[in-house]
Amino acid sequence: MDRTERPEHGVRVGGVVAFGIAAVLLAACDDRFVGPACTADFRYGLSITVLDELGRPAAAGATGLAVDGEFTDTLEVFGADTMVGAGERAGTYDITISKPGHMTWSAENVTVTADECHVHGVALQANLIPVP
Repeated sequence: MDRTERPEHGVRVGGVVAFGIAAVLLAACDDRFVGPACTADFRYGLSITVLDELGRPAAAGATGLAVDGEFTDTLEVFGADTMVGAGERAGTYDITISKPGHMTWSAENVTVTADECHVHGVALQANLIPVP
């Protein structure tokens, strides 16, 4: 067998590998490649666990809003006990969650921060209290 081939890896050793290493080294010195390696996933700034007075999941049938100045986001029900919102959006939110037969739950000045890539999600718990 020729010493420049490694059939068990399917890679030709020699010029091709040397070129690949040189390309990586050049890319490392290129200013266009400086910065974080961000992921493509989508993250919510707000995640609220919604429970009833007995601690059972209560997101079904609930509606919610997150307001940051002129921006308003309608919270989405995500599973039996969770509402999410502020997708990839930093801000300071006033949040309300309403459900028929229950008092409105609210939280004020909830701050969602972000870095170069994504928001840093805030997790809250909304305990819904029945209307007397």
